[in-house]
Amino acid sequence: NLDAAEYDFTQPTLALIGNETTGLSSGWREACDQLVRIPMFGSASSLNAATAATVVLYEAARQRSASARR
Repeated sequence: NLDAAEYDFTQPTLALIGNETTGLSSGWREACDQLVRIPMFGSASSLNAATAATVVLYEAARQRSASARR
């Protein structure tokens, strides 16, 4: 798994967000070309799915904005 900041979101991307308890089902995980994770520190074991989606979409927008400025 790559950290979200390490993945190249400037390429066409479909993001699948798993639920807080079990993540993505094994079928969806197997269908993925790359699994990306959000690194977390401290005692939290997971993020709310909406929060996780927000973090991933923010990172994609950040990378795409930086790429457009070049």
